[in-house]
Amino acid sequence: MRTTIDISDGILSELRERARQRRRPFREILEETIQRGLSVTPAASSKQVTIQTHRVGVKPAYQGLSMNQLYDQIEAEEVNKQ
Repeated sequence: MRTTIDISDGILSELRERARQRRRPFREILEETIQRGLSVTPAASSKQVTIQTHRVGVKPAYQGLSMNQLYDQIEAEEVNKQ
């Protein structure tokens, strides 16, 4: 099957160089490389990660805010104190 794909110049150069070194057609090197990539199973995604949380003393009014929202609120309070 024929198809058109965009490949970065660096990867294209690497594939062409491998084909030249091994004296094999570019198409074979490309297919072999893609097949190797498809056969790799991502091991990291199956590992469960547990994160231990700690209380940091945030005022109840600020609980549930994102870090950016919390920072903005604290900064606004500092400006109002001055």
